[in-house]
Amino acid sequence: MASHPEPEEPLAAELRADDALERAAPWDVMVKRGLRKRCPRCGGGHLFRSWVRMRERCPRCGFKFEREPGFFLGAYFVNFAVTEGLLFIVVTAFIIIKNANADASVVPPLIAGGAFAVLAPVICYPFARTLWSAIDLAMTPLELEEIVAARDHLDQKDGKEAA
Repeated sequence: MASHPEPEEPLAAELRADDALERAAPWDVMVKRGLRKRCPRCGGGHLFRSWVRMRERCPRCGFKFEREPGFFLGAYFVNFAVTEGLLFIVVTAFIIIKNANADASVVPPLIAGGAFAVLAPVICYPFARTLWSAIDLAMTPLELEEIVAARDHLDQKDGKEAA
């Protein structure tokens, strides 16, 4: 049988020293970027097509946000934790008020709790997604393949715009 030479890895052929030496931002910078709905890698904006539809990649650096299947489950947890924290504050405030005034009505805390339970997840959703991306990137730095894929994505995008 004739042996066929192994095809050259496209990643190795296109790899530059800058790609391998790229330094990630400090974790606190990534988290601050995430809290501002910015890319944790480069700080670029315009990451959402609408309030709840996030782009697949950062338009500025090409970073792919969903790094593995089920990635954004962590974002749902962040969103859930924020909502539960707000509900905890409402319940605690009601207990303090009820302790000071036994005749205090239960209606205002129920309305506040209901509003927080409905509105907080919707309002916090995009922030939770970018914050989770920042937390994940801080815990798991980009691998070389991800860096090259991000650059290749930008090169393809630039090629389409030039044509």
